[in-house]
Amino acid sequence: MNKTLRFLLFISIIVLAFNGQAQLVQSYTTENSPLPFNTIRCLETSLSNIWIGTDQGLAKLENGTSWTVFNVTNSGLLDDDIRALKNDGDSVLWVGTVQGGLFKYDGITWSNYTPLNSGLGDFLVRAIDVDNTGGIWVATTEGIYVFDRTSWYSFTSNDGLLSNNITSIGIGESTKYVGTINGGLLYFDADNNYTNHTIINSELPDNSVLDIQIDSSGKVWFISPAAGLILDDGFGGPWNIFNANNSPIESNSLLCMQHGMQDQIYIGTETGGIVTKTSNQYTHLNTENSDLTDNHILCLKYDSNNTLWAGTFNGGLCRISELSHLSESIRKKVTVYPNNVRPGERLNFSEAISGDYFFMSTLGDELKKGELTHSKGLTIPNNLKTGIVFLYLKVGDYNYIKKLLVQ
Repeated sequence: MNKTLRFLLFISIIVLAFNGQAQLVQSYTTENSPLPFNTIRCLETSLSNIWIGTDQGLAKLENGTSWTVFNVTNSGLLDDDIRALKNDGDSVLWVGTVQGGLFKYDGITWSNYTPLNSGLGDFLVRAIDVDNTGGIWVATTEGIYVFDRTSWYSFTSNDGLLSNNITSIGIGESTKYVGTINGGLLYFDADNNYTNHTIINSELPDNSVLDIQIDSSGKVWFISPAAGLILDDGFGGPWNIFNANNSPIESNSLLCMQHGMQDQIYIGTETGGIVTKTSNQYTHLNTENSDLTDNHILCLKYDSNNTLWAGTFNGGLCRISELSHLSESIRKKVTVYPNNVRPGERLNFSEAISGDYFFMSTLGDELKKGELTHSKGLTIPNNLKTGIVFLYLKVGDYNYIKKLLVQ
């Protein structure tokens, strides 16, 4: 078999091993697309469009093929540093920036709202949402500002807030949920009277919140920088906590989340890629077991086509499809270590496994195969040459590929 055929065979094995996972991730970067910058801060969907907020402009990807980039040189934007996006129906997009305030774009006209020309109290807009009456809720570092399409009103420390540093907004059926830095969680009722939940008055595990999502049953979930993932199992508690201390989530450094079609929770982490929580099952998608370009996930957006979009810190935009296969292909997490090995040394598994294994070269040559019986590791074959090799493990329905550097 020639090298080309062996290479194609090897790629086919990877596809089969991951039950299609090798086809899951498509990336868009400044190197392979018109994306203006590889740091993605926020995402939004509208019809067949995905809107992408970057540090150097706003991009629109339509039907997965057509790109349009908006910046200070070709649009009504006054700042290219985009931090918040919200679809208002199918024809209006609200855009939050670092120094330019809030923008409204209707497909033709740009309107700008700042402290200089409106009731908005800050130039930095962190989050935007639209309530059930059409009010635009804006999170800033100077408090919460609401635009009812005619007038502005605000909630700040002057109104009793413990912190003006607002991070996130979630709109429920009759309640608006607002997250702060060091100021607890705010629950606004239909009349916009609020209750503040904190560590002291409600045993909230952390007074800071980075993201808010509401599931199909109306329950609210939060991302906390200290406590991890939090579910309000009542209304202001009790709080269910999921993090590295009590679940397969490997770190408490969580940044964002999205709910899937069947209430899967997709969680973006700072160092571990994307964690999927489906009831009590957890899966991990990262740069080691997929084509994900960066494990530092800043934002996530789930669309109606069962597709998850991930904005990364340094790896651009990732489109993750065939999500129904994701939990099947990486149902459990096995850690294989170390990454750098020498012939004759021990390769360790985080748990005892039974199944088949084989080593392959980058050209598809089978170097060694065998069986494992309740083993927590194996010995690196003596015939492996210096360079990259792949270890393939098949344990029941679970398939795993590990890239190793032989020294």
